[in-house]
Amino acid sequence: MTRLVSVIVPVRDRRDLLAAMLDGLRAQTFDDFEVVVVDDASTDGCAEEALSERHAGLDVRVVPSAGRGAVAARRTGVERSQGSILAFTDSDCVPRPGWLEAGVKALEAGADVVKGATHPARWPLAPFERSMASFDEGLYPTCNMFYRRDVYERFGGFDGRAGEQLGFRVGARARDLGFGEDTLLAWRARRGGAMVRYEEAAAVDHHVFPPDFADAIGRVAVLGAFPALLREVPELEPQLLRGGWSFGDRSRLPLYATVLAGALGRRRLALASLVWWAALRGRDLRTAPVSRWRKAALVPAEMAVDAATGVALSVGSVRARKLVL
Repeated sequence: MTRLVSVIVPVRDRRDLLAAMLDGLRAQTFDDFEVVVVDDASTDGCAEEALSERHAGLDVRVVPSAGRGAVAARRTGVERSQGSILAFTDSDCVPRPGWLEAGVKALEAGADVVKGATHPARWPLAPFERSMASFDEGLYPTCNMFYRRDVYERFGGFDGRAGEQLGFRVGARARDLGFGEDTLLAWRARRGGAMVRYEEAAAVDHHVFPPDFADAIGRVAVLGAFPALLREVPELEPQLLRGGWSFGDRSRLPLYATVLAGALGRRRLALASLVWWAALRGRDLRTAPVSRWRKAALVPAEMAVDAATGVALSVGSVRARKLVL
């Protein structure tokens, strides 16, 4: 039986999270869908979980992938799927009950591509906890996207070589996670005349991962990709840049002032900038759900993340010849 919608889910070693995601799909108010779980060389029994009795009633197929990362896994999932509508989510997301119904209705109303809302499963986050929020900022992450299959194919799908070709792939970690392929595909479709719509009701909740400073530093390196991404998609600048050059909502101006003053031998100015920088990071932590002493102890770690971000963006700016700091 061919289903209208194919839900594509890549997974590697996230059995418990996959189980919660599949429970969310079983609770959908829309039922004409198959689930294609692409098991990217898991060692914790993800395939067995997907096919277990817990998920009886779901039309689930497991497709093996050889550990080539999320982008290749999604491409494999599309190739092995049958639906005329492709719905993408991730193993660390739980779709709300009306997710599929809202996405399909938006497509039936004339859209070719639909982006849903992604909410952290809990808010506020403690320092160095990790989750994801995505609304109508124009990045089109694959944790919550719908494509008509013919539109996906017409615009080339997710290009697994995009990072290398454009020079913004940073290391094996980014290759595993994927970066930019989803944004580039959606903007190719927009520029090519496809009707792209944001649908708030098509919502998923993203898992909150526990605090992990090493993971935070590792993920910061991927930010070096953003200058090249903004070079390729300048339409994103109003949403992602402040003043035409500063990435995100967090000011790193005192970081750059400290570095510049130190390079010029202006010790007092460098010290003043350092104090300014620490004060800003301390202010950011005021509402964090941790003790006062814990907040004070976290200021150096927050500054270290700033420094790593500044380095990544600076290197990326030079490579892309696009100033983003």
